[in-house]
Amino acid sequence: MVQVNFFDKAYFTETARDDEDFRIFDPSNGQPAHTTNGNEYQAIVKNPKRHVLLFVPIDHNMDIRQADGNLESTCDGMLFEGKEYLAFVELKDVASSWVTEAVGQLINTIMLFKMNHYFEDFKRRYAYAANRQHPVFHYSLKETMQQFKKDTSFNLRISNTIEVNY
Repeated sequence: MVQVNFFDKAYFTETARDDEDFRIFDPSNGQPAHTTNGNEYQAIVKNPKRHVLLFVPIDHNMDIRQADGNLESTCDGMLFEGKEYLAFVELKDVASSWVTEAVGQLINTIMLFKMNHYFEDFKRRYAYAANRQHPVFHYSLKETMQQFKKDTSFNLRISNTIEVNY
């Protein structure tokens, strides 16, 4: 079993944010994703109630390896607030053929998380496949989203807007 503590403070590379909105950017240069207020981003976080959220990069931050030594395919990061809210985020910036890969990375990361943490402690559980080139997904992936929920116990959203409005 792969052992990793997703909440190890060694992985916390930035401070918590309570902004009404901010962005998440994956520079795709071997550096981890991070939050920003800049114009370069793949996802927008809408936080109207100003929850105190922490973004923790996973890809290029956590060294999660398979038994053979190869790196696990993981999503870009997770956004959480205590045990109230947990969202895994996969960021893309491509024109086509991205949903299947993004969903696969989210599923793999969630399964790794579930092997190491009691996920049911979190009241609200989401997974976001976000793509700046496709901010609003125009056709229904209802079956994919239902199967994702059945397989992972997380709600899948295919959108570059992450709504934190509980």
